[in-house]
Amino acid sequence: IHNQEKLTDYQTNPNLAVVGGFMCAETDEEAWEKADGWTFFQFALGLYNKEGPFAPGEVNIWERYQEWKATPAGQRRSGSELIGSPATIRERLRELQAAHVDQVILLNQAGRNTHQDICDSLELFAREVMPEFQADEANHQAWKQGVLNKEIELEVIDTEPFNITSRQAPTQAPTAAHRDMVSGSAGRPAAKRVS
Repeated sequence: IHNQEKLTDYQTNPNLAVVGGFMCAETDEEAWEKADGWTFFQFALGLYNKEGPFAPGEVNIWERYQEWKATPAGQRRSGSELIGSPATIRERLRELQAAHVDQVILLNQAGRNTHQDICDSLELFAREVMPEFQADEANHQAWKQGVLNKEIELEVIDTEPFNITSRQAPTQAPTAAHRDMVSGSAGRPAAKRVS
């Protein structure tokens, strides 16, 4: 946190949420197959940030996404996703639980899934994974109350290595290197017009 000075008095909102791609299936392989394409939205935002805006029909973003997926950047998993078997997702949620994350927002609608795929995924998750974490909610709330009451002191974490915009003045336009890093398009050619 760079500036901890309050602008005004306000009640602390201690909730911390994490957003990630989601698909729960019987096996990791099946889940990843069904989740294929979940990064499209993120890719499209990055492409517009780097090369846009585009006139309608000017760029085939799905085609560009398919090309990007074949690159090392497109193959890399973000680490934020909850994609896999119940056991795999449970393991990832335990990591988030240990970090005292309050909410996990599941991006289940991304990719080429049918309505039934999404329902099956959520039902399997609710049946096989959620009960363990619901059972521990009282402990989490007690910990959070201890933090708010200043009975538990949190460790200060250096977040500077993850702050990709900190080296820019607020009114400075993003550099090409920054746009490439954010959009995952470093080393990619500029957009081609769709004919």
